[in-house]
Amino acid sequence: MSMIASALLSIAIVTQDGSALRAAPRDAAPTQAVLTAGDNLELRGQRGDYVQVYDHRRERAGYVRATQVRHQALTPEAAPELLAVLRFVRDTPGQEGLGIGLAAAYLKPAAPSAINGEVFEALGSMAERLARRASTTQTPKAAANLAAQLELAASYGVKMLSFEHDGQMQMCYDGEAFGRVLNVPATDEQKALAVLALTRHDCINPDLPPHERFMLDNWRAELLDSVPTTHLPEVMKNRLRMRQAGVWAGLAYQRARRPDLSAASVQAAGSRALNALAAINKAE
Repeated sequence: MSMIASALLSIAIVTQDGSALRAAPRDAAPTQAVLTAGDNLELRGQRGDYVQVYDHRRERAGYVRATQVRHQALTPEAAPELLAVLRFVRDTPGQEGLGIGLAAAYLKPAAPSAINGEVFEALGSMAERLARRASTTQTPKAAANLAAQLELAASYGVKMLSFEHDGQMQMCYDGEAFGRVLNVPATDEQKALAVLALTRHDCINPDLPPHERFMLDNWRAELLDSVPTTHLPEVMKNRLRMRQAGVWAGLAYQRARRPDLSAASVQAAGSRALNALAAINKAE
C-alpha cells in the first residue's frame, strides 16, 4: 500500500469530519479546504486556538482549530500509543476514515519487527466496512461524508472495486491489507478474518470468464484450507465451514461442466462441500 512518505517528527491528525482549513487563525478567515477525519497534516506551529499546518494531499497550507486535530509524534516510542487509539476506532462505525488515517500514521514510525497482522487486519476491516456503507442507500448528508472518506482512503492507497449485482452496484475492498495479514506474524483469528474477507462470494466479479472463475475458486479453496483452526472460537470455525461449503459446491458445479475433468473429481468436490456443511456446530 502506498503511504504518504514523510520524515516529519510530528503530525496533526484531523479527528472531526468537516473541519475547516482556514487561510488565517480566526473563524472569519476564508476556508481553504474542508478536511476529513483521518487527514494527516504536517504540523508547522500554533497560533492561539489554531495550529498551522500543511495539507500534502491537497497541497495547501492553512490553519485548523487545535480542538479538531490530534497532535501525534512520529517516533518509534509513540507507535504503541497510536496502535491503542487504532484498536478503539477499529470497531467504531462511521469512523473508517479516521481509522485508516491512524493506521497510515502508525506504519510510519513503527519498527518493522513490531508490525504484525493486527494493524493490517484492522485496516482491512475498516476498508471493508467503508465499502459496505458505500453499497447501501445513504441520505444526502451521509453520502457526502461517505464520498469524502472514500477519497481519503484512496489517497492512502486503499483501492475499491465496483460490480453490478442484480441491477445494484456492489462496492468491495480489493483486500490488499488482508493479503498482508497472511504474510506477517498474526494470530489464527486474524488470519481467519483475513481469509473470510478474501473469499467473499459477493465480491466476485460476475463478468469473469468461466476459466478465470474456476482458477479463482480453486485459489479460494486453497486459502480456506490453509487457516489453522485448532485455537479458533467455534463461531469462527462455523463461518469458515460455511464458506468452504459454498466454495466447494461451486467447484463441483464447475468441474461437472469441464470435459477434461473426471466424474471422480466432481464427486470429490461435492463431498468436500457436504462434509464442510455437516461439520457446522449447530449449537453455535
